[in-house]
Amino acid sequence: MPIAAQIEIDASPEEVRNVFLDFEHWPEIESDMIKAISRLPSHPDGPIEVNEKLAVNFGGITSNVNVLANTPTEFRWRGDIFYVLSGDHTFRFEPSTAHPGKTLFVSTEIPMRLLKPLAGPIGMQKSVESFCEDFKRRVESVVKGRVEVES
Repeated sequence: MPIAAQIEIDASPEEVRNVFLDFEHWPEIESDMIKAISRLPSHPDGPIEVNEKLAVNFGGITSNVNVLANTPTEFRWRGDIFYVLSGDHTFRFEPSTAHPGKTLFVSTEIPMRLLKPLAGPIGMQKSVESFCEDFKRRVESVVKGRVEVES
């Protein structure tokens, strides 16, 4: 059963996605769920490609994930921690239908293997919700900073 959370962010989908893909500044998101993301040295610069591996620090444990999608509206990976805790994680950047100019950010985890029965007991729903809130704060801070610089 998927675990999902969504939040409206006061920025365009393109701005939200740009902050998401700015891996160098991920520690500034201050999330307990995902601490850092980086490209592996063996991968070239430029757009992140499907099947590219990324190093993701999940609350202190780093694991390589496999990128399954990277489009203007979706970023998705499949990850494993010790080949036991596995899952697909999707991040969507959708234009808000309620508030034009804003973004509906959706984070969905589909737990697999041992993570499936553990998702509830380890509080995964709360972690995904907290990540969305932390990410929203970071995006709005970055976008506000850009607007102030341009003024």
